[in-house]
Order: sequence, then C-alpha cells, then structure tokens
Amino acid sequence: MIKKHFNFFIVIIVWSSLITAGCSSPSGKNVPAGAKGSPPFLLGAYYYLWYPENWRDGYVNGLLTPSQPPALGEYHSRDLKAIEQQIAWSSQFGIDFWAVSWWPGHVELDRKLHENILKAKNIGDIKFCIFYETAGLGMIDERITFDAERTNKMVSDFKYLARTYFAHPSYLKIKGRPVVIIYLTRTFNGDYPKAVSSLRGALKEMGYDPFLIGDEIFWYVIRSAPLPPSPDPNMSRIKCFDAITAYNMYDWARPKQMGYGGGSTFLSDVRDLYQKYQKAIGKEVKFVPAIIPGYNDRGVRLSEKHPVIPRQFREGEEEGSFFTQALKQTVVPFINPDLPMALITSFNEWNEGTQIEPTVEGPITRRDQSPSHTEYTQGYAYQGYGLKYLSILQETFGAISGQVTDDRQGEPLTKAKISLFKGQEVWTFGLSDSRGFYNLSRFNLPPGSYELRATLPGYEETVLRVTVEEKKSLSLNLKLKKNR
Repeated sequence: MIKKHFNFFIVIIVWSSLITAGCSSPSGKNVPAGAKGSPPFLLGAYYYLWYPENWRDGYVNGLLTPSQPPALGEYHSRDLKAIEQQIAWSSQFGIDFWAVSWWPGHVELDRKLHENILKAKNIGDIKFCIFYETAGLGMIDERITFDAERTNKMVSDFKYLARTYFAHPSYLKIKGRPVVIIYLTRTFNGDYPKAVSSLRGALKEMGYDPFLIGDEIFWYVIRSAPLPPSPDPNMSRIKCFDAITAYNMYDWARPKQMGYGGGSTFLSDVRDLYQKYQKAIGKEVKFVPAIIPGYNDRGVRLSEKHPVIPRQFREGEEEGSFFTQALKQTVVPFINPDLPMALITSFNEWNEGTQIEPTVEGPITRRDQSPSHTEYTQGYAYQGYGLKYLSILQETFGAISGQVTDDRQGEPLTKAKISLFKGQEVWTFGLSDSRGFYNLSRFNLPPGSYELRATLPGYEETVLRVTVEEKKSLSLNLKLKKNR
C-alpha cells in the first residue's frame, strides 16, 4: 500500500435518511440516469494544501528535461491568486467540487483551508467537502485499530469540522447532508462500528446528518486481527457508510498492471473489481467510481523503485490517452443513477504524479535530471499538457458548455440561468459562474432535440434549438441582449 506523505480525499451523496445507531443506512429508490428529475451529476477531484513544502519533496514533472512545472509555478497554498485560478479552471471545465485533504493534528493545513481557500472571491463557483485523512489517527501493520482514544479523537475532529465548515454556503451537501470522504476505511480494525456510530451520534446532536463515503475498494482489505487481509468486500464495515469509493487502485506489487494501459491488465482488473463490489453492495450502499490519469511517484520515492503507469495508453499515443480510456472503461459505466457522481485522483497531487492541474505547455520529453536521464521517467514520454486533462473531463462528462456574455460590452454574465426544455417542461438547468461559464452534464440528458433558454434579469431571453448527442460535447457561447 502506498503511504502518502500527507494523503488525500473523496466525496458522496445520499437520498434517504440515515440510521445513526450502528452501521447501516437504508437504500433509496432508483431513478434512471437521464430521466427528468434525476439527481444532478457531480464530478469531484481531490485537492491538496501542502504546498510549498511538498515541492521540495520532489515531483516528476519538475525533474524532467526540460521541466514541466505547474502553469501557476510552484505556488503556495496560501496564494489567493493561485487558488482563484484553480477554482476558475475547475468551474469552467465542469469540476463541481473539491475533496480537500484534512489531516488530524495538522493545524497549518486547516488554516490554509479556513483562512485562504474559503476567502477566495470565487469560492461560490464550486463546492468543497472534507477528505478526512484517517492515517493521521495512527496506523500500525497497515491497520487503523479503533480503541477509546482513537474514537474520541475522530469524534472530536468531526465536531470541529461541523462547527467550522458544514454551514459554509459552498460546503457540498446532498439534500442538506454534509458530505465527508474518509480515507483508508479499508484498514479499519478494532471497534470501528462504535467509532462511526459515535461520530454520527455526536453530529446528530449538533443538527447534522453526515453523508459518509468510505475508501473501501482495493485489491485486499483488512479483516479483524488476527485474520489476514482478504480480496473480498468486507460488508460488515461497508455498511457503516452511505457510499464507498477507491482513492487510488495503483499497487506497485502487481507487475501485470504496470506500464502502458493498452498492454497491461490495470483497467480490466479495476473494472472487474468494481463489478465485484457493485454486486456485493447491491442498492444498500452507493458506489462512487474513481480513477487516476497515470501514476509516477519516483520524484519523491526514487529509492523504492516503484514502476510507472504512463499517461499514454499505448506507446506513441498522445498525452492523456490513458485518462480518456480510464474514464471510458472504469468510470462512465459505473456511475450510479441514484448517486451520479465520479471522483478524480487528483487535482493537484503532484508528488505521486496523479494531478490533472494544468502544466506549462511544452514539448514531449523522455529525459530527466538523473545521471541516466531516465531514472524518473523510466523512458516514458511526458508533455507539457496545459489544459489537456481538464478538456478531457469536459468532453467526457459535458453535454453543453460555454460562456454567457453581454452582446455589446462582451462582459461575462453571472448567474444566467441556462435551461433545457422538452416541450413545456424543464429537463435540466445550470447557472453561469462568476466568469460567465456554464456546464450541463450529459448524464442528465438523454440524446435528442431540446430548446435551450438563457435568462437573466435585465436581459432578453435567448432561445435556441440544440441537439444533444450521446458521446459529443457541444460548445455554445451565448450573447445576451439587454432589455430595451
């Protein structure tokens, strides 16, 4: 199991009330994806606050020749301009929320969230939730064993999170329920049922009914000591949560999964395991698929000689081709109509090379700064990809997107309502963000013809006929005229 130097995130949703005693949650009624009135699709990405410290730890893109640093440079997680640009990118390209890494006991990381992220002028353009890093509670022999001390610590942390963040207008909620993703639940041991039940009970007293997503899916999961790890779902633990996900399915000890995705078993193995978990949990617990765009932690852990999953699906294919296939094979087919959500690992975990945050644009290189010039890359090609990965997300999940502006001044228009009608009924709608960008998800729209209506007080209504295709994203910029 890869141990992160600080670790990070995930999210989720539920559509029914939760039982706060014990480890069970009721199932909801299925609503087919694309049906009128179906839940809105939510795309999330894990977000980290550990910069500039972690730039110094090393990351592959910074060790290439020439280097391919972030488009924002090696920023500080307190830099408001950088944060606002990251929010702007996320909103423009259809990332609905960040799962923000939060570590027990790391006061400085908490300050960065509370004093910087939430002070961004455009924080209202996206949602956020807490990605609770349980490794901070203490792990021994790949187990987080809950006793009274660990239980009290986790409950205390969640009470703090509830007081500090749950009431924020940008905090991610599903029908009023604040979402928290919990890392490494697959390692929980000891009296974890009491720990989760106590957590729920404490938050209920504060007026909150949390929606908890557990990081349960992996190639092996912990069972109660002294039993060895098992390749099968641990249903007694899974039932403690409202939904489950997989933070990162990379496992360096599985050589057949390494290398180009087109020649490895990684995606097929992930798909098979996802199917196994879906079948096991049925409708009682929801399933949130997640995927990486590639993996390379040799910039931070070179001595461990971990193999690479490159960002090309096959040799010679373009940057991002692995990500495109990963979304197609292991995310899109597993989106739950009750909980249409997907997670990306990650927005900015540069040390493990899973980031989709834009880089500077640059040429393809296989060379790095090691004596052999290939110790970090293992000879795989890297390109300064710019906005490539954000564009892939939009093309995969978006039906219609664009920008709304004033037809004369060209200024972006905020909170314009973009609605799609079939006949006289609204099928789905969205609002433009602080820069005028909007996104309508494909997962709420079956293919067909619609009438698009753009409305904003003080402006004339714009009406257009549009056709939604099954696998094609439509870019449509709208210019609104002021009322005469």
